[in-house]
Amino acid sequence: MTWHADRPARGEGEDGPDAGDLIQLSVRPLPTGAVVHVRGEIDMLSAAPLRQECAGQLDRSEALLVLDLSEVTFLGSSGLSVLAEAAELAKARNTRLRLVYQGPVVGNPLAVTGMDSEFDSYDTVDRALADQP
Repeated sequence: MTWHADRPARGEGEDGPDAGDLIQLSVRPLPTGAVVHVRGEIDMLSAAPLRQECAGQLDRSEALLVLDLSEVTFLGSSGLSVLAEAAELAKARNTRLRLVYQGPVVGNPLAVTGMDSEFDSYDTVDRALADQP
């Protein structure tokens, strides 16, 4: 991580970013669940909207929730926490939770923490949806 002295750290200052500046969520309903597409950074400032969306979808979801993380540009510990909470909630609701991502932005934090073995992971949404239980 590189810090620049001419720029305040994220979250510092009155004009720092809010969650809407860092993360965008969109939902595609499915007959038996939903795909939540996540774009941007998942960190302590932006984890709350994703946490709320996952919980809401898991409350409504019949069988499947796909989290499309293919456009995530940063995954911090708060984001990992959201994924762990979603996995626990999905298990309690008997809902399949699938992650979609490519590359190290999401893959490395999951691998380093050992969380990669906790999820069914795919490189495209189509593959996540096509995989039968």
